[in-house]
Order: sequence, then structure tokens, then C-alpha cells
Amino acid sequence: MSGAAARRPWRWHIGVLLAPAAIVYTVVMIVPLFESLRMSLFLKAPGADQTIHFVGLDNWARLFVDPNWSGNFWNALGNNFEYFVIVMLVQNPIGIGLAALLSLPRLPGRAFYRTSFFLPTMLSFVIVGFVWRLILSPSWGVSRMLLKGVGLGALFEPWLGQANTALPALALITVWQFVGIPMMLT
Repeated sequence: MSGAAARRPWRWHIGVLLAPAAIVYTVVMIVPLFESLRMSLFLKAPGADQTIHFVGLDNWARLFVDPNWSGNFWNALGNNFEYFVIVMLVQNPIGIGLAALLSLPRLPGRAFYRTSFFLPTMLSFVIVGFVWRLILSPSWGVSRMLLKGVGLGALFEPWLGQANTALPALALITVWQFVGIPMMLT
């Protein structure tokens, strides 16, 4: 045992402070995940008795190849992948750039900028959703008026109501929530 390790006291308070978050995360995320995986290995028999039978990976095989299920599964997986790619390719470079900018020691108003960038994460998602509804509503949203005001009224579409534009619009809303709102506040 080295001298530095012998002198360093055990920091029990770190475990005490992290325990509530770890417990909540385990109860809300980890336990349901493993329970879902366990349940995917069983099948409830149709009929009055509703007995549960172990089927192993048959449910997964049916999900991948059965025409009744596979189309929706692959569509959902593709939508999730597209959403992930859009958010990561737009949000990460902006976030890294802003973090680098805000780490400059001589940036005037650095504390204000840091606070204003963190503020939207404290807003309720319900409030954020309502604000985007106010902005993007095709009948009374402000985006139509804003586009008309700058001469781009022909570009307005009901983005959330069309199959080819809904997913990119939601992905960009996610990016805007974590990047654009703080920029508007500054």
C-alpha cells in the first residue's frame, strides 16, 4: 500500500449522496428493462385459462420475420435511428462548440450564459410541448405568420401532420429545446 493511498480517507458521503439517485434509476429504468426482457421469453395462451408458457426466443423470431409484426418493428426501428442521427449530428456539434466557448476564462458574462443555457432543462416538457404547439399549429400557430413576414410564406406546411416531415421536425424540436431556447434568452 502506497503512502498516498494510506493517507486518503474513505469518502463515504459520496455513496450516501449517490444512493438515492441510483435507487430511483434502478427502480424506474433497470428493473422494468429486465422485466420486459424476461416477459419477452414467455407467451400467454389464448382462451379462458390464460396460462403463461415459456417460448424462449420464438417471440423475437416472430417479431423479426412475421409479416404481421416485422413491418411495424422495422419501421419503428428505422424511425428511432433517423431521429437519433438527426439529433446527434445537429445537437452534439452545437453543444461541443458552446461548451468550448463557455469555457473561455475571459468570456464576458460567462456565468449569465451558463445559467441561461441550463434554464431550459429545468422547464417542464409539458410547457415546452405547449409552446411548440403554439408555434407549429397549422391553423393558428405563429410559424405561418413569421414565415409570411419574411417573405417565405410558401414554405409553410403542417410539418407535424405529414409523414415525411414529422420525424425530422420532432428531432429538430429536440435540438432546439436544448440549444435554441437558451440562445434566445441571451
